Amino acid sequence: MQSIILALALVVPGYADNEQPTAEAVAQQAAAPLTFSITPGVWLVRLRGDSSWGGNSLTYDDQLGMDDLEPSFRGEFRIGRDDWGIWMMGTSFSTSGNGRFGGNGTWAGLDYAAGDSYSSSFDMTNIAIEGQWNPLDLIGEPNAHIPLFLTFGGHVGGLYTDMKQTLDFDGSSTESKGEYASLYGGIQALLRMDTMERVSWLHHIEFRASGSAGATLGHDGGTMWQVRADLRFFFTENVAVLFGYRLLELNISNDQYEANPSLQGLYVGATIDF
Repeated sequence: MQSIILALALVVPGYADNEQPTAEAVAQQAAAPLTFSITPGVWLVRLRGDSSWGGNSLTYDDQLGMDDLEPSFRGEFRIGRDDWGIWMMGTSFSTSGNGRFGGNGTWAGLDYAAGDSYSSSFDMTNIAIEGQWNPLDLIGEPNAHIPLFLTFGGHVGGLYTDMKQTLDFDGSSTESKGEYASLYGGIQALLRMDTMERVSWLHHIEFRASGSAGATLGHDGGTMWQVRADLRFFFTENVAVLFGYRLLELNISNDQYEANPSLQGLYVGATIDF
């Protein structure tokens, strides 16, 4: 993608060297003071993983019928600079399914048999906050064509999860729900490419990526990990659209109930910086 943009930038007609900002000026803009960034978007989630309650494990998608693509709101907010900041996120996901069991087993002390009908549901709300610091700031020598800016560092954060799963069959209704807190740490990188106005409709491009893992507290505990990556196309200095990917996986235990939900899918949204 970057190679295509670079090629386009070099062949755009009507470019006049004496009308373009210098690379030094662009570098100063990249090191701008404190900014606020708001990113509302739609997370196209598919639920994966499995769960058990004192018996056989059942997969959410194949065996419990919750394999639909569910558009879910996800909002992200950041205050800071490229080299440090506070990042926050909130999202809510819900799905359901129904069908017939493919085999015999036990759930919450109740036996089911192949062919028995069931209905299932899964709901999860997540809120996260993390501190980010990118001490490795790689800008390189100013480039008269397309300067690149790269920052790299780590983060620590906390994730709050409110989760509920239901499974009804044979005239019985079961529900497992709980609240969990996860502490995690990880790394992130930000790569920025400035077009220096060689593409009239594109101010700059940002690629952001991060990965983290940690421990889940509450009840019998567990683990968590997540991945975030996206490309942001800024049509002005402050407004962009993004196309990315988000993954969040939890592994939790609550007495005899064990769950390993994995929420994953494309993320599409808009970013406003001010």
